[in-house]
Amino acid sequence: MSKAVSIVCTMLILATMVYSVTPVSAQLLPEVIITCDDEGEIYSGPNSPRTVVINCDLENPSMHSEKITIQIQSGSLSSAGPESITIAGGGSSNFQVVFRSDEAEEPAEMEVNVTATVEQVNGVPYPLGTSDSEEIIITITEYMNCGAEIGQGGGTFDGGDEISISAAINCNSNMEGDVSYQIHLIKENMGSSSWPSGFENIGGNCEVEVKVGETGENCNFIVGTPSNLDTDWDGCIVIIEVGEIRPNSCPNSNTVDIKIKKKSIGLGIELGGNDSIIEQLGLTEEQIPVIGGILGIFLVTIVGFIYYRRKGRGYE
Repeated sequence: MSKAVSIVCTMLILATMVYSVTPVSAQLLPEVIITCDDEGEIYSGPNSPRTVVINCDLENPSMHSEKITIQIQSGSLSSAGPESITIAGGGSSNFQVVFRSDEAEEPAEMEVNVTATVEQVNGVPYPLGTSDSEEIIITITEYMNCGAEIGQGGGTFDGGDEISISAAINCNSNMEGDVSYQIHLIKENMGSSSWPSGFENIGGNCEVEVKVGETGENCNFIVGTPSNLDTDWDGCIVIIEVGEIRPNSCPNSNTVDIKIKKKSIGLGIELGGNDSIIEQLGLTEEQIPVIGGILGIFLVTIVGFIYYRRKGRGYE
């Protein structure tokens, strides 16, 4: 019965078309034309909408009013768009389709489809279902975002000491890969990105294996300091990704300040530097003769004691 009704409706529509045809050049049979953006990109990382908007245009080249249904085939992507649009004869309309990916969707090129089908003509169901469709390529872009957060470390050290610095490496990625981090020293007020002379990267770099989604790993770095510093060394330590531009000044955050004191010998006397040994011992010019006399008397006493002791043994 329904099939018969559809046939009758179709015949009525066609009859109406033939009856209403005019000498004016016009599209007689129902038709729809759809055009959409050829491609789009989605960034599926955290704190992003993970969406792309595709613009489409509908054209009704016929002389009849058409109700057009919109069907979207999006595969693993979710989508949203209008279900139907009614366009007057010879008219056009535009609409948007939004595609959305899951978080950390792996990189890929996905083919989606938008189809427009004539459902009604002049308010009457149109069973022939004339349609047109557009294929669109949606690209899920690659991303790997990593950062280093310095934990403990820093302070004041003596020349020749080893400095241990820990850092947490956190990554978010939609692909597997590797990332390498290194320690970098910056001397205060020097304006240079070069590694300071005499310092040694004992621990080497830290290699992190990145997985899809979130990856976290702790790294430990060890720096050897020179034992022959002429003056105290002041600066800071930062952790940067290998290949990243090395900073030439200490940043305001995510850094630790360090101070390396020049090495000293017995009685707190430091090697090198501008201060004399007398100044480092805290002696004044008035105290030097007194201390010298005391040391002289002490030395003469020791020498005399040794002399008479040996002379006494000779008599025996």
